[in-house]
Amino acid sequence: MREKEATTQIIFVRHGETDFPLDRLYCDDVESPALNEAGLAQAELAAERLSAFSVDAIYASPAARTQMTAETIVNKNGGEVVTRDALLERRFGEWDGLYFDDVEKRYPEEYRAWKEDPLNFAPKGGETINDLLMRVKGVVSWVLERHTGQTVVLVAHVGPIRVILADVLQMPLVGYRQLNIDYASSSAVNFGARQNNLVYLNRI
Repeated sequence: MREKEATTQIIFVRHGETDFPLDRLYCDDVESPALNEAGLAQAELAAERLSAFSVDAIYASPAARTQMTAETIVNKNGGEVVTRDALLERRFGEWDGLYFDDVEKRYPEEYRAWKEDPLNFAPKGGETINDLLMRVKGVVSWVLERHTGQTVVLVAHVGPIRVILADVLQMPLVGYRQLNIDYASSSAVNFGARQNNLVYLNRI
């Protein structure tokens, strides 16, 4: 009889909604927006969904919106939130905090280079998508080493969740934006010694 491979389940949860403009790059070192009323309700629903699982650990990015989402989960299900900087959203360096229109006007050559090579371009002081993937893979490996056979929740942002799921699915990284990850949605992966399996995607 074929023996079932032992796995560690990681549930990736995106933070709830904020009032931060959708056409602007976050700048969490300067301003870290909190969840709005809708975001708080979304976090409550995420916490309710996770109550069906026995969660062994919860890690979250240090941003206010991820911390608030994670605390809502803890308040519903117990445990404690452990902060990991590696779960932060992609860094855009000197572009952080700018509107996309401002980026195109102030940095036309760099903006064009970004559109032509979205995986390998990074603004001054920022990260490439490949950099982001390596950062997130590092924290996932760290979690897997410490929680073998357990269920762990990682509360993060759309960028980190998209790139790690693209990697798990072995899809070309350039298509990471095709993965729809809604506010406060959950996506689960079973990580095994020989293969990783997507259990569900973007559950809301």
